[in-house]
Amino acid sequence: MIRRATIKNFLALLSLVTGLTCTTWSHANAAAGDTATEASVTILSSNLANGAAVGEWGLSALVQVDGQCILFDTGRYPDTVIRNAEVLNVDLSCVTDVVLSHFHFDHTTGLIPIIENLREINPDAIRRVHVAAGFFAPRRVVSQSAIAANQMIDERSRIEAMGVEFLVHEQATEIFPAVWVSGPVERLHPETNYGTALEVSLDGEWVRDHLPESQALVIRTDQGPIVLLGCGHSGVVNALSQIQEQIQDEAIHALMGGLHLFAASDETLNWTAENLKEIGVQNLMAGHCTGIEPLMRLRAGLSLNRRTAVVGAVGSRFVLGEGIFPTAIAM
Repeated sequence: MIRRATIKNFLALLSLVTGLTCTTWSHANAAAGDTATEASVTILSSNLANGAAVGEWGLSALVQVDGQCILFDTGRYPDTVIRNAEVLNVDLSCVTDVVLSHFHFDHTTGLIPIIENLREINPDAIRRVHVAAGFFAPRRVVSQSAIAANQMIDERSRIEAMGVEFLVHEQATEIFPAVWVSGPVERLHPETNYGTALEVSLDGEWVRDHLPESQALVIRTDQGPIVLLGCGHSGVVNALSQIQEQIQDEAIHALMGGLHLFAASDETLNWTAENLKEIGVQNLMAGHCTGIEPLMRLRAGLSLNRRTAVVGAVGSRFVLGEGIFPTAIAM
């Protein structure tokens, strides 16, 4: 696989030699951007949990970067994130921004209850929600005319009435110093990490719902980018390749969240591991829809170990400069 960042560097050099301006790489200046000095990620919703925490088919994580608090996704059930935060003694009242990876209910249902709960503690909590273009697109069950498969369309007005602004990103965007959202991910590799039950309306045409809004949250660090994926419906290789091209062209310091490989074939797992090794993934803390067996296969394929590749269970943490702190059941 030839990384597009290599092509980007060649075009940048060509522009210096010829005096021509290359506008293809709109985020080329990201290489000179901010990097975080302190960063941590704490998993609040995932499939695996132990102790008093509860697991679910969902995902949520608290991301703290240089004093900023961001919630990445909000879980499947209304109270999961709130309950697990209490069990783990995690204070969410500092959260000002939420990043939603895609519209699916197992990543968005907790949003309204979390806003209501945090506003009782901090009236200024959660004022912005970041989504990628396509998030509010109409969906329907395949071959059915009824449009009733995107609950976020109806919930948008209720959330906005709570004083929350939705920011819809069409490209990679820095939302705080050193903190980025990827925006929609270009599908250069044939990773079909999504189902077949829904269609999405794009430009007036109903097509298979490939989750065009599937996006990542990225933290730029001196050790390389820290990346969170919700389900990786864009394909993890597609997402990381674009992040290296547009946000930070270095080996991936840490990859977390869901990779949607639980039902992947041996061929797909081998291909994914080979490409992730070439991209360079130094730490892996994947849960939710990744699957236990696929996680173990990726650990082996990336030549990682029990300290650098674990299941992203509820309560697991990644701390910049310190590494992964897994729960007892996730090692």
